Amino acid sequence: MVNYLAVGFPVLRALAEDPEIKVPILGHMDLAGVFYQSPHHGITSHIVLGKMPRLAGADIAVYPAPYGKASFLPEKFQAVAKNLTFPLYQLRPTFPMPSGGIVPGMIPQVMKDLGSEIVIGTGGGIHAHPKGAVAGATAFRQAIDATMQGIPLEQAAAEHEDLRIALEEWVDPFKGLAM
Repeated sequence: MVNYLAVGFPVLRALAEDPEIKVPILGHMDLAGVFYQSPHHGITSHIVLGKMPRLAGADIAVYPAPYGKASFLPEKFQAVAKNLTFPLYQLRPTFPMPSGGIVPGMIPQVMKDLGSEIVIGTGGGIHAHPKGAVAGATAFRQAIDATMQGIPLEQAAAEHEDLRIALEEWVDPFKGLAM
């Protein structure tokens, strides 16, 4: 994991080009808001969070999801993902990694917005599960599998206790959000 805005894009690029590094490089976006959140100056979010980490060689790029704890517009969220994945000369796509308060009940919306070629960033959605982290991770896997199979989460929860508990813990995660 490299906070590319704190260390600089040349450092991320150097790591990506280093033949001795044989693990995926996750680009983290701490400090990104100072670049794009002002209405008067800065760089648009899809460049700072999408195109630039991709150009510098990140394999995965973390960025805020509009349905979690960050205030991020859905259209900007999708623009970042597009900049991470659209055909761009010989560059490989970079996996979008939405994060920031994502819980299992949000999986269908995340995958509707971005598709299945993503990495989902979750911490509290796993570790805050009432039965612990293993159950939290299991609930996410159950939500992903159900969504990939076109099964509504409520239906899948009838057969999977960890998912059922997660859906009960985080009731209506989209309440008040305009999607």
